Amino acid sequence: MYDNKLICNICGSAVSAEKDGKTGTCHNCGHTIMYPKSDIKKLNRITYLRNTFRFDEAAKIAEELIAANVDDCEAHWAALLCEYGVQYIREGNMRYAVCRKDISALPGLSESNNYKNALRYSEQEQLAAYEKLGAQLEDSISITLNILKQEKKYDVFVLSREGVSVEDDLDGDRIYLRFTENLGFSTFYAPEMLKDMDAVEKSAQIVYALGNSKIMLPSFRTKDDVHDGYLGYAVKMFTQKMKNDKEKLIFPVFDGSVLNFQQMPEELVYADDVFNCAEDEFMREISDKVESILKPEVNSIVPDALVTATAANKENLVKRAYMFLEDGEFETADSYFDKILDIDIEDSRAYIGKLLAECKLHSEDEIPSLPQTVTDDKNFKKALRFATPEQKAHYEALNGAIVKRIENERREIAEQRAKLQAEREEKEAIERERRMRQEKEERKLLYQRRRDPLRKTLLEVQAELNKTFITPKRRSELKEEEETLKKNLKDLEAQFPDIWD
Repeated sequence: MYDNKLICNICGSAVSAEKDGKTGTCHNCGHTIMYPKSDIKKLNRITYLRNTFRFDEAAKIAEELIAANVDDCEAHWAALLCEYGVQYIREGNMRYAVCRKDISALPGLSESNNYKNALRYSEQEQLAAYEKLGAQLEDSISITLNILKQEKKYDVFVLSREGVSVEDDLDGDRIYLRFTENLGFSTFYAPEMLKDMDAVEKSAQIVYALGNSKIMLPSFRTKDDVHDGYLGYAVKMFTQKMKNDKEKLIFPVFDGSVLNFQQMPEELVYADDVFNCAEDEFMREISDKVESILKPEVNSIVPDALVTATAANKENLVKRAYMFLEDGEFETADSYFDKILDIDIEDSRAYIGKLLAECKLHSEDEIPSLPQTVTDDKNFKKALRFATPEQKAHYEALNGAIVKRIENERREIAEQRAKLQAEREEKEAIERERRMRQEKEERKLLYQRRRDPLRKTLLEVQAELNKTFITPKRRSELKEEEETLKKNLKDLEAQFPDIWD
């Protein structure tokens, strides 16, 4: 059964025991492992739980294994990986040890009892491997600790699946742009902010942001999202911090056309406010909710100059409302537009004005700069509905300018990414070629080390065969030895077919 075969705690592949029965080597990544004295099934279970973000469960099993076999170095090493929340992430040809936990309160690696005991109980075959892995892990821990010492605070944490791109997470990108560019909130969104970082920095930045964001917006749009280990773990970390910080809030986002909210992770099903991204008013509702918390003064503003509106002063109200927009008094302007609609509910200028106030724009000329189209905006729809033909053409042209700008920006971004990808692939190809050359040279040296003693012995045998006075029996023995040596040399050469040009 596969369960009885040891699994590599780095990449999860099968490990084969060496002839000495003490060590094993991973077929995939080449990692050397001391064959454990503990239950292999439990050790494999620890690796599985750790790689699915269930570090506490994995740590309990590791403690049980240590209690049963205190001198099992692999059990101590497994406990160490759980202690620091370590997972090994592959990027290109490299594997990075990343810390998924907030380790700011943990000791340095050299002070960890689990690390000390892993080295203490390891035999010579494994000690070097532990020290090498420890050096890599210490670098990751150092980078993580430095990042966790930041003092930056975030208003909003937009949570999406790990590794998702901006192009594949349109709703997340829309929320990020709306909260940053439109509403001016400090917003953490990994696909946009971490795309140029390596795996260690990405993980550390996410852990930091989870602890230093006021509001989390976790997004669940498919059934796979509900069972995604990263999403579940991030939500769990944030909700645990909510217990000690009453100002932290979480507003789940889900696709009601695919999911029932009761299918969400347990930590979220009792949330006070949830948002269905399949609804038309989703973006406005979530923006209003977050803004009401982060900018409570917005809802408390009562314009001093509001007057009783009549049909006679509607045009003056329109002028004043647009003047308030020019001066950046968006809340006051929005109130005036409402008064205009009380007089004339079919005034398209008021609906466009409310759109401008909502987006914090000073004039219609700024509409093309919006990060997304306004096609689905309810005020824009009503403006088109009640507009004159000339107004309708003007409004549609403004929206068309947004579409054209976004297409140009996406094309430029795609070209930049393609260029970066090509440069990355070229570097990787050069690195692969260098490694192949290096491996070939190492193989040549190994071949020569094995060949030279055989050739030396063959020359000695041949020299003795060339002597004049030699008994027939000795000559026969030498001939037999000569044939054996030639065969061994030929077999050796066949073992190294890749070193010949």
